[in-house]
Amino acid sequence: MKKILITGGSGLLASNWAQVVKNQFHVTLLMHRMKISTTGIETTSDSVGSLDEINALINKHKPDLIIHAAGLTNIEQCEFDKISSEEVNVNFSENISKACFANKVKLVFISTDHLFSGKKQFYSEQSVTEPLNQYAITKLEGEKRVLKHNPSALIIRTNFFGWGPKHRDSFSDKIIDSLRNNKPIKLFADVFFTPILVDELVIKVHELVSINASGVFNVVGSERISKYKFGVSLSRAFNLDSSLIIESSFDDATSLVLRPKDMSLDNSKLKKLKLSPIKDLQEQFLYMKEIENSRKISFGEVVLIPYGRHFIDDLDIKAVTDVLKNGMLTQGPKVIEFENNIAKFVGAKYAVAVSSGTAALHLSSIVLNLQQGDEVITSPNTFVATSNAILYVGAKPVFVDIDKETLNLDINDVEKILLKPNRVKAIFPVHFAGSPCDMKKLVRIARKYKLRILEDASHALGAMYDSNNRVGNCKYSDLTVFSFHPVKGIAAGEGGVITTNDEALYRRLTLLRSHGITKGNFEFPGISNPDDTLIKKEEAIEEGELKRWYYEMQHLGFNYRITDIQCALANSQLSKIDIFLERRREIVAFYDEAFMNIKNIILAQVQNRVNSSHHIYPVLINFKQTSFSRQQLMKKLAELGIGTQVHYIPVPSQPFYESLGYTMSKLDNSFYYYKHALTLPLFYGLSDNEVEFIAKSLVTIVQ
Repeated sequence: MKKILITGGSGLLASNWAQVVKNQFHVTLLMHRMKISTTGIETTSDSVGSLDEINALINKHKPDLIIHAAGLTNIEQCEFDKISSEEVNVNFSENISKACFANKVKLVFISTDHLFSGKKQFYSEQSVTEPLNQYAITKLEGEKRVLKHNPSALIIRTNFFGWGPKHRDSFSDKIIDSLRNNKPIKLFADVFFTPILVDELVIKVHELVSINASGVFNVVGSERISKYKFGVSLSRAFNLDSSLIIESSFDDATSLVLRPKDMSLDNSKLKKLKLSPIKDLQEQFLYMKEIENSRKISFGEVVLIPYGRHFIDDLDIKAVTDVLKNGMLTQGPKVIEFENNIAKFVGAKYAVAVSSGTAALHLSSIVLNLQQGDEVITSPNTFVATSNAILYVGAKPVFVDIDKETLNLDINDVEKILLKPNRVKAIFPVHFAGSPCDMKKLVRIARKYKLRILEDASHALGAMYDSNNRVGNCKYSDLTVFSFHPVKGIAAGEGGVITTNDEALYRRLTLLRSHGITKGNFEFPGISNPDDTLIKKEEAIEEGELKRWYYEMQHLGFNYRITDIQCALANSQLSKIDIFLERRREIVAFYDEAFMNIKNIILAQVQNRVNSSHHIYPVLINFKQTSFSRQQLMKKLAELGIGTQVHYIPVPSQPFYESLGYTMSKLDNSFYYYKHALTLPLFYGLSDNEVEFIAKSLVTIVQ
C-alpha cells in the first residue's frame, strides 16, 4: 500500500482528504501546532521548521506522495502578519519542494483561486496573475518556488467546500448550521467562484498523480456561481429555508482585505485529459448530504494544549517501578529520602512529606495551635484549600486585598487590619503563580504583632526570596507548604511537604500525619534521642532496646501519609527541577516579549520575574475593549487547540464562603484581577512552536 503524508493535518482539506483515501493508502496527517486525535489515521507533530527537519520527517515516514495542504489561509491574518504568511506559504513550501525532489517523493502543492484581479471570468492556467493581497502574493510565490526546485511537482489551484472538522466550521457548515437554527446569514451576491466538493477534488488529484501529471492544474467545478446563489442551492439540496439567506455586496464589507470578486477558474485543461467526469454541483451537494453523518463521526477531536502538564521520562518510570518491584510501597526509605532532598534543596532543617498540599495546610494549622475564634490573614486570590485549612481548625480566615502589581497580599493592607481590634494569630501569605511575597516586610509586621507565619508556597518550589535564599527555607516563617499535584513544579501524582526549622513543630507534624502514632527511634530520623519522645518508656524498652511491636498513639492524628511510590517519583522529578525552572523562564520571557505593548493585553507580575518559579502565566485582558467575553475568548482559543484557565475565582465569592457572611467588599483589586484574568499554558514540555502559536493566536484574537 502506498504511503501518503498530508501537511496541514488539522485543516478542512487535509482532514477530509484523509477520510476519503484512508482505505486505499496508509495516511499520515502532519499536525503543526493544533493536534487532532483521528481514529484509524496516523498523526504526527514532527517539527518542520527547517529543510533538515523536513528531510528527517520524510526519512521517518517514507511517504510515496506528499499532499502539501498546509498554509496560512486567513486573508486578514496574512495581511496583519506578513512575516508568518511568508514563512508558511513561501518558505515552508520551498523547503518541502526541495526535500521531495531530493528524496524522490511526488509532491502535490495546494494553491488557490485568489491569484487574479477578478475583473474577468474563468481564468485558465495561462492567465496573467494579479494578486491583490498578501495571501495571494505568498501563495503565488509558493507556486513559483515549488516548481523552481521540483519541476515534477503538481500545483492544484482550487476552491473547495465540504464538511469541516469538529473544531473548525467550513463555509458550507456555516450556511447549513445557520439555516438549521433558523438564523439569517448574509452572503455576497457579487463574488463568484467555481466550487468543488473536497471528495471530488481528492479523486481528481489522485487521477492526476496516477498519470504522473505535473505543473499547474485548475481542479474546480464547472459552474460559475455567486456565494449567494451557492448558499441558496445548498439550502435547497438540504431542504432548508433559503429565504433566511440575505443578499449582500462585497463593496459594503469595508473591514475585509481587498480580494478578487470573480475567482472562477477554467477547468478545460483537466477535462482534456479525459479522466472521470466531474459531478455537477447538485450531485456534489447530494453526495455531501449523504456522507454527513459518517464524515462528522470520523473527524477527530482537537487535542488541547493544557494550561499545565507534568513531564515524565524513563528515569521517573524506572524510579517508580524499582519501588514496585523491590521496595516498600509505603512508610519506607523513599519518604525519608525525599524529605531530606527537599529540606536540602530549599535550605530548611526539616521536611515532612504528606499526602497532599491540602493535608500539609491542615496539619500546619493544627501545629500552630490555631483554635476556635482565632483569625488568620490570607489572600482571596488562591485556591480554596488555603482558607479551608483555617476553617478546619475552627479559626476564621480574614481576607486582605492583593497588590495590583504583585497579585500577592498587599502588605500595607495587612497592617491596616492589625491596627484595628482583632483576634489575628497568624498570616498565611500565598506566593501566587510562583512569585514570592515580600516576606522581609511581612515578617517585620508579624514580629511586631507576635503572629505566626505559614507560607503557602504550593506554586513556588524553586522560587527565591533573593539570590541566596529559596522559598521554603523558613527564614521568614514558622512553616512553608508545597504541593506536588501533576501541574505543579514537580509531580508526585498527589503529595505535599511542610518545611520548618523548628524541631518541636517537626516532631508534632510527623506524629499527626500518621494517626498521632510514634514508634520512637523509627519515627524521627536525624534527631538526637528520639526515644525521649515516648511517654510509657517502661513499657516500650526492654534490655535497652525498643520492643519490636511497640507504638504509642499520643495525639488524635490523621492518615495523611504519602507513599514510597509517590516519593520515588518526586525524588526523580526533583533531580530535574533546575531544567524545569529554566524552561519555564524561557517560555515566560517569550510571552512577555510577544505581549509587550499589545492592545488589550496587560502583563502581570513582571517586576518579580527573576525570583519567580513561574508556576502559571496569568495575563489580564481588557474585555471592555474587545468584542467578546472571557468565555468566548476561551472558546475561540480552545477551537484552535489552546487550553486556558482562570486562577482563581476569589475565595470569598464562593457560595460556601458567602453562606458564612463573606463578600468581596474592600477587595477591589482581587475583584478586578479576577474579572480580567486568563491563565495561558506554561509547562516544561511546551515546544517553541506551541509557545509561538499560543502567543500569536491570542494577539490575533484580542487586538
